[in-house]
Amino acid sequence: MPENALYHVSTDTHSGQRSFGQRSFGQNPARNNFCRLIAVFLLGTGQTTLLISLPAILEETGIGYGVLSTMVALGTGLFIVSAPIWGRISDRYGRIPVIISGTAGIALSFLMLTLSIQGVVSDVLNQQQAIFLMFSARIVYGLLASGLYPAVQAWVIDDSSPSNRARMLSRITASINVGRLSGPLVPAIFISWGSAFPIGVVSLLAMVLFILLVILPVVSVRHDKMSAASNGNVRLLGLMTETWPLLLLACSVTTLFGFLQYLAGPRLHLIVHDGVTTTRLLSILMMLAALSTIIAHLVAARWVQRNLVMALKCGSVLLLIGSMFMVTGERLFWLASGLTISAASVALLTPAYTALASAQASSQQGALTGMLTMIHTIGYTLGALLAGTMNSNGWQQELVGVLVASVSLMITFLWVDHKHGKSLCLRFK
Repeated sequence: MPENALYHVSTDTHSGQRSFGQRSFGQNPARNNFCRLIAVFLLGTGQTTLLISLPAILEETGIGYGVLSTMVALGTGLFIVSAPIWGRISDRYGRIPVIISGTAGIALSFLMLTLSIQGVVSDVLNQQQAIFLMFSARIVYGLLASGLYPAVQAWVIDDSSPSNRARMLSRITASINVGRLSGPLVPAIFISWGSAFPIGVVSLLAMVLFILLVILPVVSVRHDKMSAASNGNVRLLGLMTETWPLLLLACSVTTLFGFLQYLAGPRLHLIVHDGVTTTRLLSILMMLAALSTIIAHLVAARWVQRNLVMALKCGSVLLLIGSMFMVTGERLFWLASGLTISAASVALLTPAYTALASAQASSQQGALTGMLTMIHTIGYTLGALLAGTMNSNGWQQELVGVLVASVSLMITFLWVDHKHGKSLCLRFK
């Protein structure tokens, strides 16, 4: 491979450190945007494709649903541990190597899943061997793919100015939701050939993206290697001290929205009283929720960029309204309205608080986006646990859960608004 096919070594005249990730030729914004959007699109597609394929995998392999659920949860849990680490690695060595490794992690893990499923179906592997291979695949996924999203976000921050940062981050949020929206199409098209085929398609797409990232001259040209040299002297604790209100806001938002997502199934079942119909309607509702985030990006991205703190206010109010619709509404219309409104609110909130936090992160953008990925995963997990606890005690308990999460959200937001809002907005002017 030619030396300039990926990276060249340069010397930072300010720090005296040799750095990687910069190239001698200029940046191609269209190519960079394409690679970023496709990478997170593939991440979203892979998530939904695997979840939707689980019933077919169970039927073909005979592996219990509990084992398969634990296998999926293992990969998700490893995101919490490894995402912040990958974020800091991207600060030190550049975004592109981390994104390449994340893409390779998706390709390898889905290939291993494909081989394990096909191995059982063709009697090449027994169930125990297949389970071992599946768990190994999810470990690979959790350890490698967890770096992709924070590195892409940090790359966007590197390549954007404060005046358009939230809009660019909103594109990333929209792209991963397009992937989640498109994910059900992969099993719908390929599941007739067996449950291994949809998983294999995701692996193939990831391999193609991996090759493109290796051969295309993509780079984050604004990534400052002098900051990488100084990162060792800047404690992660200092970054958390600077941005903790925004990190807590991110946790509050994802906890409440995760609670609503996992509550949708039980609430829907109370309305239609049929398991098959509930599953079909739930799939439609989740696609509507993903679609609402895309529409919110198309309609409000520029407004969010110009009104970051106001976007937090509007997003918080919409999230609370959507929550009340979902919990108190006894008809499908109110449930669907609540979920779509809540999803749209998250599309406003996420790029806004990420952009505000990036203004304080200075040279540690990768560490910041890694922490946000970790916090988002923790938030959705807490939301799922809260939904499971509340659902067993009736809708009154669900309302209490929403109120508790809502009060936490509003208190956190008021702290951000009054203590940090003005200073943060000044940094963007």
